[in-house]
Amino acid sequence: MSLTPKAWVSWAKNNPKLVAAYSRNLHKSGLLYQLQTMEELTRSYTAYQKYQQQSVAELLVTAKFSSQPANPLTLLICVPTHNADSLLATLISVDDQQALFSEVLVWCHTQDVASVRAVLNDQLDSTFTLITNLGDVSCNTTNTPCFMIFAGDVIESYLRELLPSVLPQATNIAYVDTDVRDAAGNRNFPDFKPDWNPDLQLTAGYVSSGVWIDKLSRVEAVVRGPLPLTPFFISQFLCLCYVNGHDDHIGHIPLVLLSRPEGLAPFSQAASLLTDTYQSFADIIPSSLPTLSLRWKLQASPLVSIIIPTRNGMALVKACIDSILHNTTYSHYEILLINNSSDDINCINYFAELDKHPKIRVINYDKAFNYSAINNFAAKHAKGDVLALVNNDIEVISPNWLQDMVSHVLREDIGCVGAKLLFSDDRIQHAGVVMGYGGGAGHAHKYFPADHYGYMNRLIATHNYSAVTAACLLITAKDFWDVGGLNEQDLAIAFNDVDLCLKVLQLGRRNLYCAESVLYHHESVSRGHEDTPEKVLRFKGELSYLQSNWQHVICADPAYNPNLTLRRENFGIKDVSLDG
Repeated sequence: MSLTPKAWVSWAKNNPKLVAAYSRNLHKSGLLYQLQTMEELTRSYTAYQKYQQQSVAELLVTAKFSSQPANPLTLLICVPTHNADSLLATLISVDDQQALFSEVLVWCHTQDVASVRAVLNDQLDSTFTLITNLGDVSCNTTNTPCFMIFAGDVIESYLRELLPSVLPQATNIAYVDTDVRDAAGNRNFPDFKPDWNPDLQLTAGYVSSGVWIDKLSRVEAVVRGPLPLTPFFISQFLCLCYVNGHDDHIGHIPLVLLSRPEGLAPFSQAASLLTDTYQSFADIIPSSLPTLSLRWKLQASPLVSIIIPTRNGMALVKACIDSILHNTTYSHYEILLINNSSDDINCINYFAELDKHPKIRVINYDKAFNYSAINNFAAKHAKGDVLALVNNDIEVISPNWLQDMVSHVLREDIGCVGAKLLFSDDRIQHAGVVMGYGGGAGHAHKYFPADHYGYMNRLIATHNYSAVTAACLLITAKDFWDVGGLNEQDLAIAFNDVDLCLKVLQLGRRNLYCAESVLYHHESVSRGHEDTPEKVLRFKGELSYLQSNWQHVICADPAYNPNLTLRRENFGIKDVSLDG
């Protein structure tokens, strides 16, 4: 039999014994999926830029045949700190546009007017309007669409011509992807952003420039007053969109249409500007990180039912429960230890002792192991308004883990809350779930060092994912039962947590990764890996169920970006030759 490489892989995947052997060897090998090297990043981004140029050329051809008249579009260039070279770089990119903006506004501080005007008059062809206050803009201009950038930003030459044809429908605000341009003009480090991610904006200010708005007057309508000109003007505006309830129609254009200069101030420096904005719902915790760590205010202290299923595993259970009892600041909780047919006499005796503890109840579950069924069974015995699904191989690291997670799960717009989980060797085990990895779902940044900031600071910033792992997951009891709990018929072991999270999204909630809640997770220590033919077959069936029921999210996870790879869990740039 002669098989091509692709045919051989397909044949091997359908042979459970071969898949099981491969799984065992992979775990033994210690192979890591890590961040792309600089060479890989440069090579892959160069290939992406060529791919985008080709895609844009096709879009522009289509746009030219459209009968739609060109809509007016104003460009707003914010100059919070005047630097002649930075402003000139931006103005040159404006002059190079293939289509003209209806008006170009340059907004600067009063003390910078003379020096900014000198740059504007420096042999440039375009006409610019200099303003020192957004309120100075004419009524006609404030009611037309506007694209907002900063001095130092360089826009693609086709941005003005392309933008109307790529704006998402039914949006009043939209943002583009960006990269970084160094002093020599080289472009690298693209920020391939997720779709609108409110919590990532609050903590990381991930959208900081390159924002289209349907009318400039919307800024003051959202802000409810003037907003000062600072390097964080656009980030702050978008934070206020969420805080003031104006973020229902924010779209994302997954094209790199703007290059930002090197060495921009980290979002953490916006803390003083945002303290008053956040004070009603969260405190900004002092930190040396480039992001903001928020501690959301608890309006109540509900009882949390911590559900821990186990079969034997005395050492694991002891480490888990001791760490919860001794290293958790939030005190209003109960522990439900679900004993799934343990037969180790030492464990049975230990569980009997635990059952005497005022915070612990040991409940026997004598049916075959089914993760979904066990947790559904336990949830029926829980007294708490909040359920915490916790594996028996979890150990607490950060004492405020439960307080931070509870404060999020009580937010009206939040559903499931997951934690930052580390392997025993201090590498990332879980920091959010990305749909589409491996054709199903996988863990973002898996195997990265624990102290790594992650892609776009997403390891250190609390923000939204489509799903989080139930190795440590909080959800209100109401939401849990509103979606029917975990699916014990179709998803006994794998993907039941992902399915739960996606069902919760349909309630109108957002799921969240809490970067401040850090715990160890000795993954699959008790249950083991998918390394027997029987487990492989069961896993394939569960993967098939996930793909059949959630294909639309697998194909386009809003918390990810279509230009990032699904072949590795490292936020690498997609290989357009393979996946384009």
